Amino acid sequence: MQQVPAPEIWQERIEGKVDQILDRLTRMEERQSSLAGKVEAHDNRITELAERLRKQEHGLIKAESDVRSLETTQTQQHTQLSGRWAAVGAVAVALLSVIGSFAARIFFP
Repeated sequence: MQQVPAPEIWQERIEGKVDQILDRLTRMEERQSSLAGKVEAHDNRITELAERLRKQEHGLIKAESDVRSLETTQTQQHTQLSGRWAAVGAVAVALLSVIGSFAARIFFP
């Protein structure tokens, strides 16, 4: 049969186990504190990146708006220039027909 250990031995064992538990809890608290710092740093970084992304999106929207405005302006200018060239062409055809009729009268009376 085994002898039951004396109360002092039980107390020493219990105190040893309590010390181990306290050491583990201390390490866990240190890890938790370290991880909390990392989480906070990541949260700050995410906030900064979100702000940069918002600024980039606003810049992109403004650039797209500027491009659309420029395309509209160019289309209007192209239409105006096409109309001008059509008018110049019509005038040129009229002048050539006048010159042709004048030359026909002179050379072929």
